[in-house]
Amino acid sequence: MQMEPTLSPEENQEQQQAAAEESVENSTNDSEAAEAVKEDKKTGPNLEELSLEDYPTAIEKILKDDQWMKMGANVRALQESFDQKFLKVLQEKKDAFIAEGGNEIDFFFQPDYKKNFSGLIREYKNRKSKHFKEQEAAQKANLNRKREIIEEIKQLIDDSVHDNNSYRQFKNLQEAFHNTGQVPRNESNNIWQTYKFHVERYYDFLHLNRDLREADFKHNYAERLKIVERTEALAALQDIPAAIRELNTLHRLWKNDLGPVAREEREQLWSRFQAATKVIHERKNEYNKNIDEIQANNRAQKEELLVLIEKEIEQPPQNHNAWQNSMRKVNELKEKFQAIGRAPKADNRRLWNRFREVSRSYNHAKNQFYKQHKQEERTHIEAKKALIAEVATILDDPNWRDHVGRMKSVQNDWKKTGRISRRLSNKLWEEFKSLTNLYFDRLKNKVEALSAEDQAKLSAQNNFVAELVKKEAPTTPKKLEQFIDEQVEQWLGLEPNNNSPAQKKMLQHLVGLWEATSLSKKEKTAQQFATQLSCIKEDAQGLNKEHSQLKKQLEEIAQELIQLENNLQFFSSSSEDNPMLKEVNQKIAQLNQQKSNLEEKANAVKSLKRKLIKQNVAEEETQEAGENSDE
Repeated sequence: MQMEPTLSPEENQEQQQAAAEESVENSTNDSEAAEAVKEDKKTGPNLEELSLEDYPTAIEKILKDDQWMKMGANVRALQESFDQKFLKVLQEKKDAFIAEGGNEIDFFFQPDYKKNFSGLIREYKNRKSKHFKEQEAAQKANLNRKREIIEEIKQLIDDSVHDNNSYRQFKNLQEAFHNTGQVPRNESNNIWQTYKFHVERYYDFLHLNRDLREADFKHNYAERLKIVERTEALAALQDIPAAIRELNTLHRLWKNDLGPVAREEREQLWSRFQAATKVIHERKNEYNKNIDEIQANNRAQKEELLVLIEKEIEQPPQNHNAWQNSMRKVNELKEKFQAIGRAPKADNRRLWNRFREVSRSYNHAKNQFYKQHKQEERTHIEAKKALIAEVATILDDPNWRDHVGRMKSVQNDWKKTGRISRRLSNKLWEEFKSLTNLYFDRLKNKVEALSAEDQAKLSAQNNFVAELVKKEAPTTPKKLEQFIDEQVEQWLGLEPNNNSPAQKKMLQHLVGLWEATSLSKKEKTAQQFATQLSCIKEDAQGLNKEHSQLKKQLEEIAQELIQLENNLQFFSSSSEDNPMLKEVNQKIAQLNQQKSNLEEKANAVKSLKRKLIKQNVAEEETQEAGENSDE
């Protein structure tokens, strides 16, 4: 075996520090093991109510679960419960057999569910044994790989050239070492110490390129400082067992994942880390001394929080704003509950089950409210759409003037249709307002009735739309685009009104034809919007109006995004799992997508406007040229 070089005083100090780290980690591991006896989060079925015939199904469910290796407690509980129940049934069957005159030696009872259950238990044990054998083989392979990496680092040290290329190779080997999985437990410390020794040797040989070394030291110092600061923050954590578990993780990061820092900073940084660790262990010792009192206090706090959540269920909010306030309050109560440490073992499962039950009850009440709220909103939407359709029908009626009284009633009916979401409400309101304004503009202009010519145009437009709906349209994108252009050109020849229901019906049909094509969703959306603009692409006023509406929508979204992003400042960096934070982030993502879609539409309208301006300029220049030639 190759002998390692004698250690310098500085390197000997490093080895001593590593041993101290190992000691701290072992201490945290002992604490972690003591706290690891927890209730299995994957709660199984109610064993008291489970019939013997259902036990095989329960085991099968575990075997099919992706996390089956973590459900050993459930398997043991099922096996113990099954054995107790089956022995009772077996004894009853045996007593009945003997009572009927049977000989005890001839008694045999092994139902199908017993065979199935025993077979599934054997399968579970075989799978478990296979898993550990594979894990052992993988750990041995990882050990060999780490030894190979150390040999490669040695080779780098022996090379005479230590430049940027050599340093990149070294960093790649470091990353490969840390990314290689676990090794057998009895080899873990030895392989780490060997690796660390040769890493230090490599850095000692880097004197020709101090910039690289100092940059790496600086990076490692920053990362280790983060660990120290997080460790110091753990001292304030109320849940001591959780603090110990995280401390153990931080020590593994300190030991395994980070390179060295400058020698003059090592002792100071390590002393600070040790001091913070000591504070947490002192709290752990104090916790263990007073564990009964602390857990009893935790139980009281948890029960108090559960009572507050139950009050929210007993007196549920009655409107959307009240529910939003209630949700914020309940989320805060749930976070406090989960942040509190363990209660006495006899109460822990009971409190957790009660917590899940009240959470489920609260969510059910909330979902019921919003389900009913959505149903009511759908009713309100249908009522608004019905009024819009009625106004459109009145406008198409030759005797539209006879409906003045009804039109006034329609406006009052609109106010009684109930509230809906703001965005959809604005859209429907604009549509309703444009139609009612058109009706009363006609009256204001003293148009007594449609002229015979206008009636003929209206009839021709309605007939055109009716025939268009019956036509079979192509489904290939290019042919469909040509088909739509032809239909729109014919439609514009009928001198339609842009606000007419007939034109809206025609455009709605043409837009829908794109759904049958093979285009991507994004391409379909772009073509559908282009189709919607097809009737106004040569109407400067119509394009300006469309562009203004899009800009208004973009401004509204921008304001809403600013508000939501400001709200993010109220969440701490430790609240990533907060349901409200997730909801805000999801809303921001949705609004950004809507903003992107609207910007694409606005750009499309601007492009049509520029094209129309160029076309008008070209026509004017042609006309001027013609007039000059006549002169």
